[in-house]
Amino acid sequence: MVFKLNKGSSLKSSAEIEQVLALGKRVSNKYLSIYFLASKNLSKSGKKVAVVVGKKAHAQANTRNKIKRLMRECLRKSDELEKFSSGNIIINYHCKDVPVFSLLQKNIKTLFLSLYKKVSS
Repeated sequence: MVFKLNKGSSLKSSAEIEQVLALGKRVSNKYLSIYFLASKNLSKSGKKVAVVVGKKAHAQANTRNKIKRLMRECLRKSDELEKFSSGNIIINYHCKDVPVFSLLQKNIKTLFLSLYKKVSS
């Protein structure tokens, strides 16, 4: 089953976002940080994803939106997200450069693999 990024799968609640940032597992590299908090309620078993680009690093909104679109497209094409059955995920891009699609794809894949190892252990 392919994970689709739509309105139902986006993480928008500020309370849930704060909870993931405070209590979730974190892996990061030079470009990205990924936070994951497993869902306690298995009845709603779904994944919610938030894509974040900081305003300090990228002041112009069109640049932030371009980076977010690239990150969402990488998530759509990535198979690594399928390993997580349920939970909330926040992906934060914190580098000052505008990324290339292939670089983002490679970094997202390696970070999700290391996050999966960290969560499953």
